[in-house]
Amino acid sequence: MNAKVDLLTTLKASFPVRRMDFEFKNVLKYWVNGDPCSTHMFSAMSVMFPDGERYFVDSVRAVRDMITDDPQLQKDISAFIGQEAMHAKEHHSFHLNAEVHGLDPESLERFTFNLLDKATKLIIRNGKQQRLAVTCALEHFTGTIAAQLMRREDIQNMMQDETMKHLWLWHSVEENEHKAVAYDVYEKIYGTGPAAYLNRVVIMAIAITLIIAVKFGFLTTLMYRDGQLTNFSSWKKGLSLFWGREGFFTQIIPETWDYFRPNFHPWQHNTHDLLNKYRAKLGMTN
Repeated sequence: MNAKVDLLTTLKASFPVRRMDFEFKNVLKYWVNGDPCSTHMFSAMSVMFPDGERYFVDSVRAVRDMITDDPQLQKDISAFIGQEAMHAKEHHSFHLNAEVHGLDPESLERFTFNLLDKATKLIIRNGKQQRLAVTCALEHFTGTIAAQLMRREDIQNMMQDETMKHLWLWHSVEENEHKAVAYDVYEKIYGTGPAAYLNRVVIMAIAITLIIAVKFGFLTTLMYRDGQLTNFSSWKKGLSLFWGREGFFTQIIPETWDYFRPNFHPWQHNTHDLLNKYRAKLGMTN
């Protein structure tokens, strides 16, 4: 017993929890390339984070007591929870400050919460395994998006507000630091057999369909609220940036699709070099 306590005391998580406090009061209205659609595309992702991150935390917390023989994973779960809580806090803070532009992004946060709650109850029956599988699926999607942003310096250079660029790159680093935690928890508890595989890929198919539909709905809502719904040149610019031949989302389709392989694991997409590069660039010393 003492040896076990000593091990838990001396073990450290594989990644740290960083306390952040961004100042969003002077963020430009159109901080991505001076363009409404390109900016609102990022905001359409951002409004999904606060309650999405809380959902992830709750789903992992609900099963962590089932892991009794992996103290390192327990440490990583704690750090995962800390990082996700900080992401929810900072994106929510941005949304509150963005109210000055009359777009009411906080209302879209509430829609995300209601969607997750209803989808969990109606589609996946609210089971712990299903909720964790939702987290695994969406963590893969967000981790893939985060890695893509770290690769796409051209898009970073379009971010004309340094606070927002720092927010997204910090978030991207941490999403890749903890990208395998929920997945490792899922495999540790439910295994890798046919039933576990079928559960996670069916839920991924549902989740990816819903998330694309919701993102486009949020984008359309923000463009409408901004009086830009008929700004077709902005629509063309934003949709090309994300869904064109070299688009941000277009390029991650193969990596996203890898999730459906039976032997998939998040770290098969090695982002260690990207992590080292951006931890140094952002001055993350731990």
